[in-house]
Amino acid sequence: MFGERQHLKHSLAELRRMLALLGPQRKLYFAGLIGDSMVHGSLTIMMAFVFKNLLDFSVQGEERQLFQSIALVSAAFLAIALLSPVFSYMYMRVVKRTMTELRARLYEHFGMLPPGYFETRHSGDLISRSTTDVQTMENIYTEHLKSMLTDAFTLLGSIVSMYILDWRFAVALTLFGGAGIGVNLAFAGPMRRIGDKLQLHMGGMTERLTDVLAGLQTTKMFRLQKIITGKFNEANEHVTASSLEQGNRNGILESVNYLINFISFGGILVVGILMFARGYLELGQMAAIVQLEMGVTMIFLQLGSVVSLMQSSLAGAARVFEVIDHAPEAERFPSRTEESSLSKDAMLEFQGVGFSYEPESQVLNGFQLKVKRGEVAALVGASGSGKSTVFKLLLGFYSPDSGALGIAGKPISAYTLEEIRGMIAYVPQDAYLFEGTIEENILLGKEGASREEMIAAAQAAYAHEFIEALPEGYATMVGERGAKLSGGQRQRVAIARALLKNAPILLLDEATSALDNESEYWVQQALNRLMKDRTVLVIAHRLSTIQEAGTICVMEQGKVAEQGSHDELMRQDGIYAGLYEFQFKKEKEYALV
Repeated sequence: MFGERQHLKHSLAELRRMLALLGPQRKLYFAGLIGDSMVHGSLTIMMAFVFKNLLDFSVQGEERQLFQSIALVSAAFLAIALLSPVFSYMYMRVVKRTMTELRARLYEHFGMLPPGYFETRHSGDLISRSTTDVQTMENIYTEHLKSMLTDAFTLLGSIVSMYILDWRFAVALTLFGGAGIGVNLAFAGPMRRIGDKLQLHMGGMTERLTDVLAGLQTTKMFRLQKIITGKFNEANEHVTASSLEQGNRNGILESVNYLINFISFGGILVVGILMFARGYLELGQMAAIVQLEMGVTMIFLQLGSVVSLMQSSLAGAARVFEVIDHAPEAERFPSRTEESSLSKDAMLEFQGVGFSYEPESQVLNGFQLKVKRGEVAALVGASGSGKSTVFKLLLGFYSPDSGALGIAGKPISAYTLEEIRGMIAYVPQDAYLFEGTIEENILLGKEGASREEMIAAAQAAYAHEFIEALPEGYATMVGERGAKLSGGQRQRVAIARALLKNAPILLLDEATSALDNESEYWVQQALNRLMKDRTVLVIAHRLSTIQEAGTICVMEQGKVAEQGSHDELMRQDGIYAGLYEFQFKKEKEYALV
């Protein structure tokens, strides 16, 4: 029982929060919603009195009763034809504007969340929350609340009308109605739990679908169709099972409501006929009461479905609010006492930096590195040694757990995260291009840049020639993630974007490692232009590309194992020398094949 109350409490809290999203337009929304509900709800009540007057006219022959019936029918349909569209527009306009603002708020909040949030969640689940779950929220505004208000108005109006016609039937109807409400409230908690489960499984199915679309080439190459399809089918089965559970529970609820209303309707019909036969009730009164009872019966038969759908939609709302409630990325990192040890002449400096993603797994442990202004430095080491984590700390994706990190002679706490990222250009192994044209992707490097600046950056990145050779030139659509361009072309467009940004610090994650020889040549030429007069930190996989670096830092288990120039490290005959000799030997063997 306590659990049911908690579910009901949460549902009401989420509903109140959804209504708060309407903001200043809340009054207009309710005016339209209540007006539309009253128009539709009054039709059932009016028709009861129409039947009463028609039957009374057939028995008594008074034309006044016929004219009253015609007037009531005309008024009802005129109200629906004229008022319903107006009321519908009033509340639908508010709903559409609210959902537009919610989607924009959710999208904006995604951009404000810390990178770690996305690293621990599947993109498919986040897509599901911003599409499917948002749509379920809209259904609450446009369907569920309207159904509940229409039913409430019809129920209240029917009871009042029955009291006017004959108070004894109204008392009976009130008792049966109370029983129906109690049953539906008892089902609210289980319906919410099933709704939560269903929305969770829907998110899981979207995750699997995202994997299918994003990994299609890998799936085909490794003949993984059965495995991937099996995972999707498993997620689909979970959705089906939850849907069936929801349908089963909803069916039981509707059956109980049907039984209650059958007893109510049957009892009133039998008693009404007996009272009419003994002269205690007129035929028109009995017909009106039966008509009102039929309307109430339909309300309770629909109530189970409304409760089920409402709980499912509120479960979707909870998933959306869960994203919105997650704390955004801090504007800047807090200052640390260790920052006093930073030197003022280094462009990049790590002083005894420790960091871990999980408490039990240390990724960086006392990491030390100093890069002077205009110097090229490189990070070398096996996978998992912490190279990419160094980049993430520099980009402000995470804050060091211990030690100090400085940029341009100042601790990172002296800058906002926006300022830090404005000072850094980053070119990864596989640069991401956004859906749009080549021109639009390059211009992302600098807000307000002119076309001349954009073309100059493309020329410096050795991209202008291949772009001009394309049928649509700079207006060429790059496709999803730049799929319409080759790897080398994507990299040069990304380098042009970085050149346009003109940041003093450059981070390179071996931007040529996945390219063929010709593409590598042109990309390397572009990188040489990009690296000029900048402080550069490179993650190096191919050691032959960093022989001219001023400082090479060999990382091992989050620590600095060796550090120095290429010649110094070769003379040490340690880890770096062993790696270099191994790669040199392999490259020589490959060249002889």
